[in-house]
Formats: sequence, structure tokens, C-alpha cells
Amino acid sequence: MKSAIFHLAFIYSGGGEKLVLEEARGLEKSGHQVTIFTPVLDKEKCFPDIIDQFDIKTFLPKLPTLIPQWEAFQILLVCVLIPLIAHRFKDFDVILAANQPSLWLAWVIKKLYHVPYVAYLAQPTRFLHPRKIDKETGLRFTGKGTFSPATYLLKVAKPLADWADRVSIKGADLVLANGKYVKGRLERTYGVEVVSCPAGAYPSGRIKKHEERVRGQITIGKKAIKKPYFRAQVRKEGGLPIKIGKPYILLTNRHFPQNRFEYAITALPTILKEDPNVSLVITGGETDYTENLKNLVRQLSLEDKVIFLELVTETELEKLYSQAAVYVYTAPEEDFGMGIVEAMAQGTPVVAWNAAGPSKIIKNGKTGLLAKPYEAADFVNKITWILADRKFARKIGKQAWEDVKKNFSYQTHVKVLEKSFNDTLKARK
Repeated sequence: MKSAIFHLAFIYSGGGEKLVLEEARGLEKSGHQVTIFTPVLDKEKCFPDIIDQFDIKTFLPKLPTLIPQWEAFQILLVCVLIPLIAHRFKDFDVILAANQPSLWLAWVIKKLYHVPYVAYLAQPTRFLHPRKIDKETGLRFTGKGTFSPATYLLKVAKPLADWADRVSIKGADLVLANGKYVKGRLERTYGVEVVSCPAGAYPSGRIKKHEERVRGQITIGKKAIKKPYFRAQVRKEGGLPIKIGKPYILLTNRHFPQNRFEYAITALPTILKEDPNVSLVITGGETDYTENLKNLVRQLSLEDKVIFLELVTETELEKLYSQAAVYVYTAPEEDFGMGIVEAMAQGTPVVAWNAAGPSKIIKNGKTGLLAKPYEAADFVNKITWILADRKFARKIGKQAWEDVKKNFSYQTHVKVLEKSFNDTLKARK
């Protein structure tokens, strides 16, 4: 089967981008011929260690980067010009449209050339249906604040965008959602039938013994250095590795204000009173929000206890997950939470809020712990419980690992995709 996957942009190493790449990998292993298409591609910012393994093409030539926030204008340009380039996709058997504006692009192609498409949505279109947290912090589509001309154009075109959003979702041959929570939101927002297809992870063959998570050190890189760095400048300048003492708390997510990393940083002083050896490790490409976090670390005098690793390779990330004592997910209104599933796949105990997407992934007290939204004290208590009670940590870590193998593996995810493709093509015969 000749399949195309459309995705908004590859300009950040985030969960949405990783999911599309792993979908392509899984479908190819099943015999599909897969090409990924995107308005914007930056191989240095989006999983640089693995991005070249995939066949990714851009819809249009790249705009000059001298244009402020050129990425947003590139996406808008593709949306406008899609009728002129739609013929390029007439020979595909099916299109997997991952989030807007992919659905709009696929809808136009379907109207002109009758190519069916399956919609995959991680949330109702954020620009049109912002969450409470989005209204508080402002929407972010890249690492920097939204450029006003692009924002102005989006506001002016909002009625048209709302029409395009709804018609392209209802026009899909099948709509898939990233998990049960998103399925419910989509059905309420758009009045369409939606199939749950949660994002996945690769469960490890075996999980680390808990003693390995609380003793010794972990080295990210080939050579060790003697002290953790508050600013991972050594990795920027010379690629030198970093040695991190155990136990450590791990936090991975996009460096956007909506994800509220402050909850983890401000929790650390209380946690250190119980266990002074603990550190907090934060991965992810830096944004303007990152500097706010570093200022907070300085204010709390935590420079020696908070380690910003910036971008790490997929191999390093798996290593960090597998040896963390606790994984924390601080986003207060997340639609899913791939980091949660990736941590669980390594048998790592997770603490998140009992709200939104995480509440549909974690079975509280069995495969992780869910704190009362958004009580910082309860969040801290859940973390210290796991750090102090090793028997309990081992138990929930193992149960989390088993749950991922059963319900959240990439193999399961790709099987749902394949079934949706086959059902779509059968229905059109």
C-alpha cells in the first residue's frame, strides 16, 4: 500500500513528531511504502540523530529564514496553495493526516482526486479551541512567542479556519484520536464518531532493578566529568558528556509554558529535605521559556541540583528513562502525555496530575501515582513516597511496564492504523 503521512512541522523534538516517525517506521515494517510530507522541516532541531532514517519531503520550497517566524508563514502558504499542488498526491492509496492543517490539505486532495484520508488528532485544533492553560500562557507553535503579523492573519481568517477545520474533520473517512481523553473531547467538539488509538512506546526487554536506580551514577556520553552542570554548555561547545548521580527525578517535555515545569522545580527544596542526594534532570530543546526556568533555579539556589541536558539522542533518552528513580509529568492540562508512556515502558514510577490525558493512562496506585489537581503539596508527597518506599516503587514500576506491553505499545498502535487503512479502502469499493 502506498501511504502518505502529513504532519504540521518538524522543528522540535517532541512527542507529536516522534509519533509520526514511529508510525512511518511501523507501517514500513508491515510492508507499506510510506512518505512523510510537511510544510516545515529542520533536521537540526527535530530528532537529528534519527531524522535521516525517514523519507520526508516538504510541500513547498523553504521561505527565506530572514522572514520573522517564517515557519508560520510557510504553513499558511501551503494551506492556500494546496489546490495547485494536490496532483502530486493522486497516486497514493491513502493519506494519514496527523493534526491540522494536515486534515485540510488531505480534504482538498480528496475533493480533487478522490484519495481517501484517515485523520489522526491529538486534540481539537488548539488555535480554535484553546484550553484554559493556553489562554493563561498564550499559544506557542515554536520555541519563541508568536510573531504578531502571523497572529493577526490567523485572527482575521478565524471564521474561515473554523469552517475548514470542521469540514475537513467531518470529511475524513475515519477519525482516530490519541487516547480516550482526546476521543471524548473530539466527539463533544465536532460531533463525529472517533476511534481511540493511543500513542505508544517500545517496552524494554527487562526493567532495571530498583537498586540500580538509586545507587551509582549515569553518564550521558562517552567520557565522564566530575560534576553536574546547571547549564549544559559543555555539550554545546565540545560535546563532552555529563555524569549524573543517582537517584534523580526525570522530566521530559516541550519547553513551553503550558507544561508548567515550575511545579517540579519548586517541589525540589521540600524533596531535598527528605533525600538530599536527589537531583532533577530536565531534557529537551531550549526555548525562551527555558531561561525563565533557569532564573527560577537560581532564585531557589538549586544550581547544583537541577541539570538541563538540552537535546539528547533517543538512545540517551531511553537510558535516562530506564535509570530514573521517578518520572514527573507537570503539564496540568495535557491531552495525552507520551513521556508518561515512555517512562512506564522502562518500568519507571510516574507521578502526574489526576486530570486530563494522564488520568486515562495511569491507574492510580497501581501503575503510577496521580496527585490532586493542582495541589503542589500532594505532588511533592507522591514523589517522596516513591523515593522512600522502594518496595512500592518496584511494584508500580513493574505493573506500569506490563500495562504498556498490553495497551500502549507501538505495535498495537500500528495495528490500529493498518486496520483503519484497510477498512477505509474496503468501504470505498
